[in-house]
Amino acid sequence: MQLDIISKNIIKPSSPTPLHLKTHKLSLLDQLAPNNYTSLLLFYDGPSRFDDKTSASTINDYHRLKSSLSKTLTLYYPFAGKVLKDNYVVDCDDSGVPFVETRVPSSISMSEVLKNPEMNTLQQLLPFNPNKKYLSSTDDVNMAIQINHFACGGMAIGFNFRHIVADATASIGFIKNWAKLNSSDDNSIINYKHVVVDCTDTFPRNKEIPSYARRINEWQRAPECVTKRFVFDGCKVAALKREMIVKNEASLNHQYSPSRFEAVCGLIWGALIAMDRGKNIDSTSTVVSIPVNLRNRMNPLLPEDCIGNLFHSVTCAANNEAGDGHRDKSTLARNVHESKKMVGDDFVRKVYQDGGVVFVNQYKEAVKELLKDGPNNDTTNSVRLFGFSGPIGLQYYEIDFGWGKPVWVTSAMRMHNTAMLLDTRDGKGVEAWVGLPINDMPKLEQDPGILTYASFTPSTRSRI
Repeated sequence: MQLDIISKNIIKPSSPTPLHLKTHKLSLLDQLAPNNYTSLLLFYDGPSRFDDKTSASTINDYHRLKSSLSKTLTLYYPFAGKVLKDNYVVDCDDSGVPFVETRVPSSISMSEVLKNPEMNTLQQLLPFNPNKKYLSSTDDVNMAIQINHFACGGMAIGFNFRHIVADATASIGFIKNWAKLNSSDDNSIINYKHVVVDCTDTFPRNKEIPSYARRINEWQRAPECVTKRFVFDGCKVAALKREMIVKNEASLNHQYSPSRFEAVCGLIWGALIAMDRGKNIDSTSTVVSIPVNLRNRMNPLLPEDCIGNLFHSVTCAANNEAGDGHRDKSTLARNVHESKKMVGDDFVRKVYQDGGVVFVNQYKEAVKELLKDGPNNDTTNSVRLFGFSGPIGLQYYEIDFGWGKPVWVTSAMRMHNTAMLLDTRDGKGVEAWVGLPINDMPKLEQDPGILTYASFTPSTRSRI
């Protein structure tokens, strides 16, 4: 697909960042985040008011969009800066954010993209491919935006965010606030004092972390993987949850009702365990990593919209040598729930006490263990680490810039041993982008639980 570039701009904050705010310190949690880019795409139905570039209303609307972005960057000023060497601080130099506008070829309709999403097509709607953007210098931006116009009048807005500056909650918070400012002239609708928070007192930086984090990034990029979209609609998720409730009542004599996130995690996790058992790998443990948002778990609470990586990743283990009860998807979902439940203010402060020395040492040992079998993460004698993430429940389907709510919100990243879980438009189902080694994906597609509860198209064998 060859996009027609309409314009390229650099949008800077509407007001200069004050001198005393020119340096934003990154925390230990930011350092632990992957040093790559995340992505988000929001699709809006037409008719697009930007389609006719000559009309006065279109010019005013387009100017308003850039103007509101500039105002929003004044509040989110680290997004308009650059991360300095060693990932310790952001230089809030107001260098700005790339803002690209394109026209999609008329041969490709938005309805066609929505009906059969292809990773290659979706990634072209982003400012750049997050899997190919290699972070190696201070020239890398912290955020970029691309607006894509379809011939039907529809629009797709693509975002790239640098992960060590913003997690999913922070990224979506920025988009929400930009949309609010674009729809209103009232700047007071954003609590700007709570957008940028210094968390380094609680989570002090560690000079050794960046080198280990880079090794994780290289490990994630190394193998040939396929990333596939599985859709669990609301009815299927409800049925999955009912099955889990019944099994938990029978085994524990009390009712546990999993969330949508927990239910789908348990289902996929169980399928991975079954897959590894099929390889006759008796010594393998399957470990999953779950990010837990800390903003609403700390005392005092952290601001909901504040930037940074304010999450703690908990790990849950299930040994393949254990009995079938330990591998049941309902038990696995409950394990996810219990692991998330234990993360509170006392837990976090204990883990990261004394500068997080104990935690950092455990992290370094875990990285060494993960990488000991080389870049392909051969699970013959090691651990399969699988990560679940995703902005479930963040109400991104309510983001309205003034032309209605999005018809689809998705990510567009190829991943290795990771599942990105997102809401469906009705808020009742789950869309999962799952990345696995290329030889493992067909086995996941044939898992009985996946066949029962998910809908998907055959593997495209798209590779990193």
